Amino acid sequence: MLRNMHRYGLEFPQEVGIADHIPLKESCPRIPEPYASKIFYYTQYDLLKQLSEGKSWTFSEVRPDGVVGFAPGTNAMNMAQGIAIYLAMYKEVHGAGATVPFPGHEHGYNSTHTDTFQDILSQMEIHAALNTDKCGNGGVFNVADGKVVTWAQVWPRLCERFGLVGGSPQSDATSMLQFVKNSRNAWVTLAKRHGLNENLVDEQGWGHTNFMLVDFDFDRQYDLSRSREVGFTESIDTAEGYFRAWERMQTAKMIPPFE
Repeated sequence: MLRNMHRYGLEFPQEVGIADHIPLKESCPRIPEPYASKIFYYTQYDLLKQLSEGKSWTFSEVRPDGVVGFAPGTNAMNMAQGIAIYLAMYKEVHGAGATVPFPGHEHGYNSTHTDTFQDILSQMEIHAALNTDKCGNGGVFNVADGKVVTWAQVWPRLCERFGLVGGSPQSDATSMLQFVKNSRNAWVTLAKRHGLNENLVDEQGWGHTNFMLVDFDFDRQYDLSRSREVGFTESIDTAEGYFRAWERMQTAKMIPPFE
């Protein structure tokens, strides 16, 4: 099973003309050079296609958008964990009921995307593995929570779960990366109070969290028609996916409990 979200060249939105291909479909052509050489998934796919020819086994390519989930160890690309740590620290510094401006830009706050909760991703992978007649032979499938969303819809609900108020971007607000750097002691205080890992704030991949919230400020939603055509119909409310991931993190003593 091959999994990737970079095949569409989302790291190079202007250079490859992402706006011309929205919603993103599996039939979108590979991005041109020199950017194509930076997408190692192309080589993986071609190698699997070559190796599987004439064999008894087959494979599928499943394409999630930003994955929301829980991992028991450090995961540099764990967006849900980064947001949780940030909101927990923000509450510790500013108190319950404080307004948290969205850390990205106004355009990004209203841009469309389709997050992928880890359970939905796993279920699609299982579905593909059990239905090789429809999904095998290098079949390619987008997978996401279901509905197209914006941060303007999701951010207030995520903040509310922490007892905060989610606000729109503010040009004079302290950046997320600077806030985390300045407020590390707030996390240490939280960690000691709840028996958490004091170093988790340092182990978090803040560059990736910032990339997803700040730099991905363009429409990038997926078309899910092909997954639906092969019988995969699972869906989840995007904010609910975050909530479930956070509950798993709390059970693992990675983030503080909601009060």
